[in-house]
Amino acid sequence: MKNDFRVTTPLLLIVWLALSLPVYAQDIDIAIVGGTSFGYPPDFGKDLVEIDRTFTVTTEVGESPPIYQMNYSGTSFYYVQMHGVENRPLEEPDGWHFVRTWAALYKLGVKFAFGGATNGGIDPAYEIGDMIVAHDMITLNSHRPQNILRASGISRPGIFPNFEQPFSVELRKLLIDIANTKYPGRVYESGVFIQDDPGRFETPAEIRMMRIMGADHVSHNVGTEATYARQLGIHFAVLNSISNPANGVRPYEYEDMQNGVQEIAAYAVPIVLEAVLRIDEIRDEIDPDSAGKSYEGTYTNPKRGGQEKE
Repeated sequence: MKNDFRVTTPLLLIVWLALSLPVYAQDIDIAIVGGTSFGYPPDFGKDLVEIDRTFTVTTEVGESPPIYQMNYSGTSFYYVQMHGVENRPLEEPDGWHFVRTWAALYKLGVKFAFGGATNGGIDPAYEIGDMIVAHDMITLNSHRPQNILRASGISRPGIFPNFEQPFSVELRKLLIDIANTKYPGRVYESGVFIQDDPGRFETPAEIRMMRIMGADHVSHNVGTEATYARQLGIHFAVLNSISNPANGVRPYEYEDMQNGVQEIAAYAVPIVLEAVLRIDEIRDEIDPDSAGKSYEGTYTNPKRGGQEKE
């Protein structure tokens, strides 16, 4: 009698491993990292998108937040709720959920990402509901990990993440084109975003300081995301919005912010979903070096070779 046990056991083990391990869709390279511009996080894309599956990714610094694989009009993308805060341990210091989120997106092979957040309007011209496709940023806070490569254990030798243009030029153009069509007269095509500590709103004196520094609008998270995206070589752009005048600009009520967020999300979500659909239009136009240029040697020894762009 022939004994097939030795043959079938390894095969069964392979099948079991294949079924039990998460399978990453290799052809999905677009992500939306949710923020308050997109309204109530669990309702993102309600009645517009289909959720194909939900999963997490194991990174060197722990399990990622839930990642939703969504489909919009035949195009698949990944979505993460509210800057990756979902399932964040309550006792954890602020910042590490950003690291896990972006390390997971990098591991998934994401190349293009969109974000967005509601902001306080420093520029007096801003009205509640206005949108800004930020072109530059200032980051004041330092309590979060500043280098995701060091924090996550990801290595990208021979890559210089240049922040001369911290947001993707091509993705910004795409957002501007779509936003001007869907939300005419309410879109600012550039703006300087400033990020400070997220524990509270700013004082009028702080807002005056920020305006002198050159900032137009202020919020708490997309600066971290832009930094991590650039360090990982992910092309990133944000659709920011105004939920309230910054303190000291003019009076506002909490209800103004609540109502403003709903108005903003009604326009912002369709805009960013349309951008996902149209990524293929601009793939060939995107400069591969715009998210990080390759170099050889080290900062102090240019002749030290052997490092190549991944």
